[in-house]
Amino acid sequence: MAWLNQAAKLPGKAINLGIAIWWLHGMSSNKAFKLTGKALEQLGISRDAAYSALKRLEAQGLVRVERSPGQRPTVEILPVVCSVGEYPYKPHPSCSDPAKEPFI
Repeated sequence: MAWLNQAAKLPGKAINLGIAIWWLHGMSSNKAFKLTGKALEQLGISRDAAYSALKRLEAQGLVRVERSPGQRPTVEILPVVCSVGEYPYKPHPSCSDPAKEPFI
């Protein structure tokens, strides 16, 4: 849930793309997977909007992206790094490993 909360705070179609990424993650047996046009189309995300949203998610530290010319980007969901309180930081209970977190 913490991952989607972070994505929801970003402008544009970042949350829509985040949902598509989680859906693809659930369908994939690998940590890294291709961002498909079908997933984007089903959620009404244009290629340009997806490119911008992917850059935002990457800048926020929510995904790792591998780009190759002429290929769809390969995406890996990263765990949310969040903390509360003073130094030394203690992890917030809502922070978890996205690979173990159920799709919401």
